Amino acid sequence: MARTMTINSGTGGGTDYTPGWKQLTISTAAYGDYNGSKYLDVGFEGYPENFTARVYAKTDQNGEEFAIGQVFRFANAGITGGLEGPNGTKVMKMDDDPANLTGKSVHGYFYKDGKYSRVLKQFAPTVFENEVESFSDNDVTYWKGRAENYYEKYVKKDTQNGAFVPAEAKTVQEGDMPF
Repeated sequence: MARTMTINSGTGGGTDYTPGWKQLTISTAAYGDYNGSKYLDVGFEGYPENFTARVYAKTDQNGEEFAIGQVFRFANAGITGGLEGPNGTKVMKMDDDPANLTGKSVHGYFYKDGKYSRVLKQFAPTVFENEVESFSDNDVTYWKGRAENYYEKYVKKDTQNGAFVPAEAKTVQEGDMPF
């Protein structure tokens, strides 16, 4: 009996799941809904289709969604222009069709959740410039630090009892920005 078997190529014979930052290319993105909560699932080249980051929609006090928008912003995806906003702010216009994310790059933070590897739902940008903004190496470092802070505060295993508490179940303190 003859058969075939596909083998991953590359160093170490497989995909890198070690904790830490990796530059990832987005291969898939799709919206979904879980019990009335909108989310975006993002998959990555070189990783199985079930290894995704699920980003739930979050809105600020003005009703503007920012969590999914940040994925598009940091991936430099679907940006169609910008406007001057009040008090020196900029208003970014974007097409949030998930197909616009395909082929775009972001930095993703890998961490261990028990025996499983996961990618944090907060990304950091790569170095780029578009018609609205630009990100330098220093900006990338800043956003990586913000994501690591989110990981430490909201995702890391609870140090007192060792039980994993999902970020969505933790209480947000005033001034915290769990994006």
